[in-house]
Amino acid sequence: MKVLHISGPSSGGIARHMEQLHQGLAPWGVSSLLFTPVSTNPGSVLRVYREIRRGQWDLVHCHGFQGGAVGRAAAALAGVPAIVTIHNTLQVAGPARLGAKLAENWMGRRTACWVTVSSFLRNYAWRELAIPEERTEVIANGVELPPAIPPWQQRPVIGTVARLIPAKGIDVFIRAVQLLRPEIPELKAVIIGDGPAAGALKALSQDLGLNGTVEFLGHREDVREQLKKMAVFVLPTRSEGLGISVLEAMSMGVPVVATAVGGVPELVRHNHTGLLVRQDEFGAIARSIGQLLGNRERAEALRTAAYEHAARNFSAETMLQRTYAIYRRVVNV
Repeated sequence: MKVLHISGPSSGGIARHMEQLHQGLAPWGVSSLLFTPVSTNPGSVLRVYREIRRGQWDLVHCHGFQGGAVGRAAAALAGVPAIVTIHNTLQVAGPARLGAKLAENWMGRRTACWVTVSSFLRNYAWRELAIPEERTEVIANGVELPPAIPPWQQRPVIGTVARLIPAKGIDVFIRAVQLLRPEIPELKAVIIGDGPAAGALKALSQDLGLNGTVEFLGHREDVREQLKKMAVFVLPTRSEGLGISVLEAMSMGVPVVATAVGGVPELVRHNHTGLLVRQDEFGAIARSIGQLLGNRERAEALRTAAYEHAARNFSAETMLQRTYAIYRRVVNV
């Protein structure tokens, strides 16, 4: 079976998810290609159409709203089936939002199946995009877990992994660090990821006098190794389909503090697998981090429960099996 993956520009969870599918399904006989990221214009549709014809692809797997628009249009022209994975809510407003909804409605007849990475997104897609329930499935992101929970790194190093855009709330994380530093002078904060807000966030860190405390590491391929160095993982996001970075932290046994938005509560159950706070409340984030750094017994209980929750419900193997089943059904293999 040959599967062509289409997405818009992405260096975060979507990119990692596509790479998982590309590598993980190869042993099962799925040959795939991660096509160059596209933007929503006729030229992109034509390029994808030509690739479908050239490569004789059996299925187009679209990711995100840009990838969904371009990939399905090209697949319809080429006469091959397409499925769409929805990774987040629409991140546009006004006329652009209305246009995206109208396009989704038009493309609905050309979509074999929709996959959402959380129940939150499934309900959002039903409600906001009028996607048919009978053609929608929830397949959560999955991670490879170590065979046993790694030891907890207790030094006061906290961190986050995210694309540096306003929706991820990294400014809130930096302000929480400012509140914590007088209580924990040796505190270190690590920010992994890159994006258009990087310059503004570095300027904010400098303005708050956090040089030497906050470190920007940019994009890293060794995220798991970096997670091992953290005592607490923080995701202060304002919008999240599920939160694959949270899932990765849980799989590595790092206690989690996150905002209760989108699909995050499906991963982080407050006071059981982590701590949840309200969006934009940097004071609450600072207090939660302080509680975990100051109470080893509580942190150990939360991180152990989180690792077990990830192992039971969010393994990469389960995600791959369920995705492969959809491929076979759609392509009729």
